Amino acid sequence: MENTKAADARISARERALSLLNNMTAGIVFAALAGVGIFGAISEITIPGVSASSSTATSATSSSASTSSSSGLQSSSGTVSTSSSSPVAVSGGS
Repeated sequence: MENTKAADARISARERALSLLNNMTAGIVFAALAGVGIFGAISEITIPGVSASSSTATSATSSSASTSSSSGLQSSSGTVSTSSSSPVAVSGGS
């Protein structure tokens, strides 16, 4: 009889611990999703960019640019364009 009471107490304690763990996991998931949403909203506000409607209204000019080097590197030429719109963040250059 004493063994049964001790086993019941352990089972009850394990059930309470698992319930607490499940509740904590759900809370952490909710907090993480809220954090991602808040971070995304802040990023949208603070990172400058150009919308599709404003990019068609700006006028751009192009000029040709070339570089040469005396260090034996091959020269390259390309087109450099300038625009009167606000700056845009660029990443992943090569």
